[in-house]
Amino acid sequence: MSATPPNEKGERCGVQNDIRAVYKGQYCIPPAVAARLAQRIPGPELSARELAVLKLIVEGMSNKEIASALSITESTVKNHVNSILSKLNVKDRTQAATTALRRGIVTLG
Repeated sequence: MSATPPNEKGERCGVQNDIRAVYKGQYCIPPAVAARLAQRIPGPELSARELAVLKLIVEGMSNKEIASALSITESTVKNHVNSILSKLNVKDRTQAATTALRRGIVTLG
């Protein structure tokens, strides 16, 4: 095995560092894999009602439409949406929908 040249910080790169880390009992996970694994870490559980609201968000319904479909007020829908955003750690309804689909929380169809 040839020596790996140091990077700009003077640190060795590549397979040799990975082997050393594993030998020391550490994990060596590529950043892309770590990011995918982090997406699958379960967050706080959604209530049945939050799950119902999330499914309707994924279907493209507005708060008003969701309220009508579930026979609840728009204000209650907004409270559920805010709770969903917090539990999924996302900023908006679109991110909630894509995250829910990606994590398999809901499916299309």
